Amino acid sequence: MSEPRIVEDVDPDEAFALLGNETRLDIVRSLWEADGHEATFSALREAVGMRDSGQFNYHLGKLVDRFVEQSDSDTYRLTLAGQRVYGAVLAGLYTQEGSVEDRRLEEPCGACGGDRTFAYDGQRVDVSCVDCGLGTFVPVPPGVFSDYPVAEWPSVADRYVRGTLRRLGDGFCPFCEGRVAAAVEPEIGTRDPDADPPPAYEAFPSVRYECQRCTERFSADLGSALAAHPAVVSFYHDHGVDVREVPLTRVQAVDEAEAWVRERDPVEAAVSYGAGDERLTLVVDATATVTETRRE
Repeated sequence: MSEPRIVEDVDPDEAFALLGNETRLDIVRSLWEADGHEATFSALREAVGMRDSGQFNYHLGKLVDRFVEQSDSDTYRLTLAGQRVYGAVLAGLYTQEGSVEDRRLEEPCGACGGDRTFAYDGQRVDVSCVDCGLGTFVPVPPGVFSDYPVAEWPSVADRYVRGTLRRLGDGFCPFCEGRVAAAVEPEIGTRDPDADPPPAYEAFPSVRYECQRCTERFSADLGSALAAHPAVVSFYHDHGVDVREVPLTRVQAVDEAEAWVRERDPVEAAVSYGAGDERLTLVVDATATVTETRRE
């Protein structure tokens, strides 16, 4: 018996070339918009608006088996690849742009208590402190914001980042769905090297995620990375707080009072959360796996 395996059966360039035609993209769009994402040949041709049956059949045939599949009842529907391609279009990755200049946020900087600003440009969210320079930079598709007023963009971005962190924590790359490896690394540097004097944070742990397929890298502070851990959710729930409604800035670990390196070889780190008069401490190993929890 052969071993189960996943193989690449078509060259990526060839797969994308199949979509390099307006009619084929119209077919994908029409199937997405059809009831149940499924349609007969005639209904699909009518939705696309092509009179020449032979020409339409040619373009549809190019999509079958890769982006479109034909059922036993002679209807057509999108494959997962087809759904993902059109989902990316709806997310605005290929068709939309958006921007908003610095907007002051009500939530102060967790590191210094200074004012923070929210900005969006080039499909990237930038949340930065105007005083100490501590910032968060996250890629977010424009379509994420399209159904919300600008005033809600910061909270929408917060929820989007939480979702991304959950996927990373579960071991999936948000870009290519590849396997992600997590590593806790001490980070040495300053929040603002131009400050006088610079506010240094000596050996501060962060979680670095690296996709084993596309090699894309991500990073997060320990507090944000573990915010969805059951022990953290339960801790806040016991204090009458839904941690999903707490801005990430309140659970971020931004100094050595909230996250610290316990051992360097092998790496072991800890992060602390506070609610009421109680604190929860989580200890993690080098792979960001929680090995110990303590409430006091």
